[in-house]
Amino acid sequence: MSFDALLGNATALSRLRGILERKRPAHAYLFSGPEGVGKKLAALEFAKSLGARVILVQRPEDRHEILIAQIHEVIRELTYTSSEARAVIFDDAHRMSEEAMNALLKTLEEPPERTLLMLVTSVADRLLGTIRSRCQVVHFAPLPDEELVKYARERLMLGGDEASAAALLAEGSIGSLITLAPEIGELRTMAKDLQARVLSGELNAVIESLGKIRDTEQARLAAKRKLRLLAHSLREVLRARSGLQPCLASPEFVEKLSKLDEDDLLDRLETLIDHERMIDLNANVGLTVEDALLRL
Repeated sequence: MSFDALLGNATALSRLRGILERKRPAHAYLFSGPEGVGKKLAALEFAKSLGARVILVQRPEDRHEILIAQIHEVIRELTYTSSEARAVIFDDAHRMSEEAMNALLKTLEEPPERTLLMLVTSVADRLLGTIRSRCQVVHFAPLPDEELVKYARERLMLGGDEASAAALLAEGSIGSLITLAPEIGELRTMAKDLQARVLSGELNAVIESLGKIRDTEQARLAAKRKLRLLAHSLREVLRARSGLQPCLASPEFVEKLSKLDEDDLLDRLETLIDHERMIDLNANVGLTVEDALLRL
């Protein structure tokens, strides 16, 4: 039984090791926690350690949800007796429709022999309560910045400030860290440009750049990225008061914003977070970003 490839989450992994040592797994588990912290890998390792054949269920690349036809196919396959143990892993289980969840419910209530069901999700609240109540929950937490910085330096070969900035933007997710690493230099430059424009009040270029993106979804992602960069920059202003060295915020940005009291900084941070949520709710991208920047 080896979870050596996973970083952090000692409590969750210790619990899984204990289950394996006792050799009495439950019939269903819910692996819950933020994206990119190793939930799916832990589920695969758990199944492997049990000697089970893995059946992986995930949404098709061209769809936004796991199809009910996929659930029916798994249920049909599980009706056949098997001489080997089986482990069905539902990746991003919250992407099942309510109809698909209801179709799975009976199998969760009365699972076939030698069958383990594992639901992996970053949004457990989107699952039906009846689904959650039939699973033992294993919680996974965001990884500490220190572990991400170490990984970025030793495995991704990032320099000191770049490693720290990548860890900050990854928000506890090793998956995000790996994705961000190749573009961290560009992201730091973008963050400093945004900070300079906020300080100077020259915001038109930011709004115009978003308006040039024809694909609506891409425009939303770009807008959310800009607001997220500024939110992390503000967090660094707050952290600088405790003597922590900024890796994303420019000295000018820190100096200017440090003149505000803590409550004011927190209000501005909350504004950025709220406006990012507004974009998720289909608010006008340009107007939302403009309003957020003006409030800074």
